[in-house]
Amino acid sequence: MPFTDLRFLHSRSTPYCTARVDKQFVGYHTLQFAETGSVELFYGDTHHVLDSGTLWTACPGPRIRFHPAPGHADWNHRYAAFTGPRVADWIASGIWFTVPQPLPVSPDFIARFDRLIETINRADDRFSHARAVNLLEGILLELAENRERPLAERAEPVWLAPLLQEMNRTDFHPSSWAKANGMALATLRRHFKAATGIPLHEYTLQQRLAGARSLLADTDIPVKAIAETLGYKDVYFFTRQFRQMVGIPPATFRKSRQ
Repeated sequence: MPFTDLRFLHSRSTPYCTARVDKQFVGYHTLQFAETGSVELFYGDTHHVLDSGTLWTACPGPRIRFHPAPGHADWNHRYAAFTGPRVADWIASGIWFTVPQPLPVSPDFIARFDRLIETINRADDRFSHARAVNLLEGILLELAENRERPLAERAEPVWLAPLLQEMNRTDFHPSSWAKANGMALATLRRHFKAATGIPLHEYTLQQRLAGARSLLADTDIPVKAIAETLGYKDVYFFTRQFRQMVGIPPATFRKSRQ
């Protein structure tokens, strides 16, 4: 089941939110929604005042601040937080957004966002996780359809989608790809992080572990063979890295998905 390339971290609905967020989001992205009230939002030095019925995102990189707008005590807040290489695919395809946008006219949009939050918080197997991914992706697709910005204004670089496709190969080497495409490795790393919010090495690791989770959940291939398939020369290093990133060893993860 091809949904292991996204991991949900947390989500919540707060009818009277008074939070004052001021931080850099490290290693994960969020989708935020203010149904009522008003929010003052800063991406670095870029300032927005969001009216009720506005969605926005947070991503690694800039210092992000948001809180009730002047003259408002709170707002009705919904959000979902997640991480994984699937986000880079959304960025490359143009369905991710970084400019706040209004609520779509769809009459069931709010109900679907609530269902997303409920599904994330109750996900206890691969099928409920897949439903949550499907719900989130459907929301992003609807938002993309409702945007009226010209295609030329979108921020994704033309080289990103081919690069992400190439990175699916187990023999992918960033230095070789950078050289073949006329850029230094340091330049590729800088541009990749600027475009996706994720360091190149972290995306590569997330992609490997997403493949590992998929093989562990959907096949009976031995752990050692999975490690070799994904380019690991040492199964013990693979097991240790998997446990550090996922929180449990590969064998335990496999049992939890059976």
